[in-house]
Amino acid sequence: MMSLPRFTYSSIRILLVPLALSACSFPEVLGDGPKAADTDTSSGTGSPGSTTMPTTGDEPPLVCDNPAFACSQTPDCEVLNCGALGSSFDADGCLRQNCEDTPCAADEICYGVSNTKSCPIGPNGCTEDLQTASCFCPSAENCTTAHCIPADEGPPVECPLITDEAECKAECSEWDSGIGFWRLDENDECVLDEVAPRCLWFPGDAWGGTATPGSFYEKATGRAVWFGTDWAEPPHGWGDCGDADAPPACECVSFCSQQQDFAAEVLENDLPCNDVSDCVLADAVCFDDNACGSVGVHKDNVDEWNSAHSNLESSGCCEGADPCGASLACENQRCVALFP
Repeated sequence: MMSLPRFTYSSIRILLVPLALSACSFPEVLGDGPKAADTDTSSGTGSPGSTTMPTTGDEPPLVCDNPAFACSQTPDCEVLNCGALGSSFDADGCLRQNCEDTPCAADEICYGVSNTKSCPIGPNGCTEDLQTASCFCPSAENCTTAHCIPADEGPPVECPLITDEAECKAECSEWDSGIGFWRLDENDECVLDEVAPRCLWFPGDAWGGTATPGSFYEKATGRAVWFGTDWAEPPHGWGDCGDADAPPACECVSFCSQQQDFAAEVLENDLPCNDVSDCVLADAVCFDDNACGSVGVHKDNVDEWNSAHSNLESSGCCEGADPCGASLACENQRCVALFP
């Protein structure tokens, strides 16, 4: 029977890396190149909070897949730092697809950025001003955004391969010094395979979640992990054990598995007995680490056992057996149930 470690809960953690451009603000994020020099791109026209991005007018018409970008020429990419991961514009000058509500393509990932020092952040769309031959991109009203970037660009490619803590902290989102990986062996039994460090890169600026544990799996190995806090979005290369295509190892770190393991821990830490008079038979029909639905526990510890067993039943985690005529014994100072 596996025995999982106890977990602590942590709250949401926010990573903020600000960068200010004079007229249209985009934050610098992990993996960005050098900041572009401050340039005044304000035209003095348009609504407040908007930026008119001049074009040269000499390039051939620009064709972009994003329907929110209706300009025929490239905006001022020197100012907008086009192609940087934190920029709302790709290397061609096209507005990246917003992915806060719309999923990215199969070969892309959703990359989140935030900037609390210079709000609002980024445009939601661009239109062409035919009179001035300029690309008009009003700023969004929010201070955070997320857009699609190619999956083969930036930190996600390298971070899972980094084994040095200092390098990971400098380039990626988080270094976890010891993650316990669970797998199923050849007998479909849960095995704690290894405890190993991992360098993680999250596709957004916020990770963590509510004070609720979560279970996830490493896509490259199919091994599952139980974390003390639920990730708002898994790091690159990881999946949620709640996904329909989650691997079998996720059963090792499911909620019911944790409840069953806690019940086993109660028995492992049962009070010692001097003789059988110290022992009582207790209901265990929902306990899966038992041939029959009864266990022997110390009479002074039966309330703790009953509480653990009630949690199994009320949580829908009942995987044990029916009672089957057990008797009691005190063996090696432990209360045990004996079956015919």
